[in-house]
Amino acid sequence: MLNKYSTLLLLGLLFLVASCGKSSYSTFSKPDEAYKSAQEIAELKKMERQQRRLAKKSGLFSKTEKTDGLVKIKTKPARNSRSGKDAAYSSRKVETVISTARSYRGTPYKFGGTTRVGMDCSGLLCTSFQSIGVKLPRTSSEQSQFGPTVSTHDLRAGDLVFFSSTQSPSNITHAGIVTEVRNDNEIYFIHSSTSLGVKEDNLFAPYYKRNFIKAVRPNI
Repeated sequence: MLNKYSTLLLLGLLFLVASCGKSSYSTFSKPDEAYKSAQEIAELKKMERQQRRLAKKSGLFSKTEKTDGLVKIKTKPARNSRSGKDAAYSSRKVETVISTARSYRGTPYKFGGTTRVGMDCSGLLCTSFQSIGVKLPRTSSEQSQFGPTVSTHDLRAGDLVFFSSTQSPSNITHAGIVTEVRNDNEIYFIHSSTSLGVKEDNLFAPYYKRNFIKAVRPNI
């Protein structure tokens, strides 16, 4: 039979459950559970409330989930992670860059050119990215440092690809923008070639595959 102290303690626990939300622990031990005294149950509930208060105060948690009598804290995505909305926005920007570059198809090559009269390879990259307010360095060599390096297996539309006619990583001589990834052997990029001007080619065509140096992903 409960004494006066135990009765008051249990009534207090019932009040806390009503005022603070449901708890993982019953006020009384269940027949199929290991026996817990009223004091033990009170301590367990106190720990739950502290976890909830900490989660709410920190602002880093979206909600708590009870699992096997313990509180499992679910975290929100990190602030610098890309949300679905941000990813969609980035995708639209990539589409704008590519459509701008494609609008110059057929423009003849001109060293130092950045217009429809004539365009060189690095000028095409600069002009295309200006359409979304991104200012790229002017030379292919500098552009090859504009973002983290990515493997050809991970290439996607909007990535920048670089080549060297001397096949030397320290001598970047050509650049382009990935426009389409069809499969492992068909990755198309747009560039301004010295012979045919602005056009699209397969990165794995023998000439470009032989002179390929690296790819980078601009942070847009």
